[in-house]
Amino acid sequence: MKHLPKSTPTEILNDPYGFTYKEMSEVIGEDKARALYTELYKQPFHKENLSISTKKVYKSSDTEKYVYELKDNRYIETVFIKRRDGGTVCVSTQVGCSVGCIFCESGRNGFVRNLTPSEIVQQVVLIRQKVNRIVFMGMGEPLFNYDNLIAAIHILRDRNGLNFPTDGITVSTVGPVNQLKKLREEHLKIQLTISLHAATQAARNCIIPHMHMYAIEDVVKQALSYAFLAKCDCEAPNQPYTTSY
Repeated sequence: MKHLPKSTPTEILNDPYGFTYKEMSEVIGEDKARALYTELYKQPFHKENLSISTKKVYKSSDTEKYVYELKDNRYIETVFIKRRDGGTVCVSTQVGCSVGCIFCESGRNGFVRNLTPSEIVQQVVLIRQKVNRIVFMGMGEPLFNYDNLIAAIHILRDRNGLNFPTDGITVSTVGPVNQLKKLREEHLKIQLTISLHAATQAARNCIIPHMHMYAIEDVVKQALSYAFLAKCDCEAPNQPYTTSY
């Protein structure tokens, strides 16, 4: 994880979901950080700690779609999918999207801005359901918001907070090659899903035109490299790591 400039106590208290326990304790002290982390993750959420709010919730028999309003009056969507053993949360990482998939409504008006780590984490916190899988597959291309995505994953995995299991987190991406290389070196052991959308370069360029600079062969090569490293890093031989196309 890239070293970030040290935040001030005011910044932490104004947007506490954007920090790991270690980052927080280094600034406000362990006692205050422990109490605040308990308030954030071990109790029902307090509105004064939130920087996003639930605008609408659309429910069906097996899904719930949450529309969140951000402080700048932008909107994002998060989907909860019910499962027998809990549920999967499909999390957004950007307002809008620059990829330009011809079938996707999220990017129709282009890219607006990246979500902060705090805005990413709160999408999970505000789901009032048992969550045992997180998929970064909502609005935006996760790897185009690379630093904030990685920061959010570290916060979600923090043992003092949600302590979310590594193998329950999946990043779904269209495969920007440079970011795939960086992700491999993070050694996060999260799962990775690649959306090629086509078997040939020409077809893929038509479906996701703004990714034409990345050759399918290079995307697949980096995905396989990630899967190989994950397998080598895995301490438990039977722990699942999946790379799908």
